[in-house]
Amino acid sequence: MKIRSHAAFSSLALLAVSLQAGATVRYVDVALATGAGTGASWADAYAGPSSLQTALAAAVSGDEIWVKAGTYLPSTTGVRTATFTMKSGVAIYGGFAGTESTLSQRDWKTNATILSGDLLGNDTATANYTENSYHVVLGTGAAVTAILDGFTVRAGYANGATASNQDKGGGILIVSSGAPTVRNCIFASHRCTFGGGAGYIFSAQATFADCQFNDNNGGSYGGAFDTNAVTSTFTRCIFRNNTAARAGGVETYGGGNTTYTNCLFAGNRATGSGGGAAIWIGVSNSVVNARNCTFAGNVATSVAGGVNTTSASAFTASNCVFWSNSGPTGTTAANQINAGGGTNNVSWSIVQGGFTGTSNLATDPLFVSPSTGDYTLGTGSPGIDSGSNALVPAGVTTDLLGAARFVDIPSVPDTGSGTAPIVDRGAYELASAVLPCVGDFTNNRIVDGQDLGVLLGGWGGSVTGDLDGDGNVGGSDLGILLGNWGPC
Repeated sequence: MKIRSHAAFSSLALLAVSLQAGATVRYVDVALATGAGTGASWADAYAGPSSLQTALAAAVSGDEIWVKAGTYLPSTTGVRTATFTMKSGVAIYGGFAGTESTLSQRDWKTNATILSGDLLGNDTATANYTENSYHVVLGTGAAVTAILDGFTVRAGYANGATASNQDKGGGILIVSSGAPTVRNCIFASHRCTFGGGAGYIFSAQATFADCQFNDNNGGSYGGAFDTNAVTSTFTRCIFRNNTAARAGGVETYGGGNTTYTNCLFAGNRATGSGGGAAIWIGVSNSVVNARNCTFAGNVATSVAGGVNTTSASAFTASNCVFWSNSGPTGTTAANQINAGGGTNNVSWSIVQGGFTGTSNLATDPLFVSPSTGDYTLGTGSPGIDSGSNALVPAGVTTDLLGAARFVDIPSVPDTGSGTAPIVDRGAYELASAVLPCVGDFTNNRIVDGQDLGVLLGGWGGSVTGDLDGDGNVGGSDLGILLGNWGPC
């Protein structure tokens, strides 16, 4: 296995350490019943239903807020306009058990820390959400140094006045030159009436990394996000089972520029005439770039279960996979990527039905288990070692799962472009360890003399070494082993 590495920048690391050393940490524990309530330690954490709001009010630039697992509400009195407001220079971290002394000790996936818009705690899957918060989180005006990391944000309902944006962004609202950073977060079960079930970004910037956007409803536009006149990036993010009339996943509008790297769009739905179940792009030269992304199983009732590019806008995709996205005409090429007045530049990608462009393929990517939502590449996939290294953005070293982005599979010919290891197509890189290594009885990923010795030691019997399954170790098995000689 060969993995491409990049040199670290020591000066940036030293800067990060110095900033960490100077930070004031404010501790939050919603369930704590003892202590001084000063926020100075876990024992004296800000406590009670309003504890996170108390910490936010006290925090100044350079501070960190560490939040213990539990459920936190923007308001304890049912005020729908209440929200958790991000601050420039303040990092809010969830996912703590309440014993950690360093940030690296937390496990945000295990210690669920929930920011909930369900102010009365009575939501069901389809009812009782009309009194929920308009926006669970507010990132308006917050700089890139405002960080939200390690939370599940859920159950916002933006159905208020258009003039105050209360009909947009049930999960997070970012307008007016905001540029916050959101990492390691799950946005789920948000609703709105206008656009952007999970989030709405207007005239601002935003950076999302390692986030999931699941089961959100964007009303008219953008089941997960509606982005308007913005520059935004999504890295290693999953958009799954979101719904809107137009743009089941994300809408980019009004000259916006959005970039996706190592992202998955799956199971999103566009139920109206605009289509674009995964992404809809339109108006005023909007631009969307997708690098090593997978678009699969998205459904539109009108056009383009995948991407719909309209109104002089542009979509560029490289090292991507578009498969089983459907519309009224099935899973045709136009239902993977549609030019509805815009332009599409697609290269080094797999597109069902075929697509004009450099080194595109139309061969089944052989996902491991699409019926259960597993869109990793299976053994024999044409996406393995067949992408273009030059089209992977600088600094990208991991895939959607956080595994190495550049892995060489010695048993697979390098049909892509660049020096080995060659990148795979799609959001996931196949690790060599998941491939069968036929004849490797010693489990060291090499078929060599040791394995030959094992086979010969069992010659004539039905023991280890029977590679053809006929119950006898013989010449056929020897031929199979020799045919797989060398590294796997």
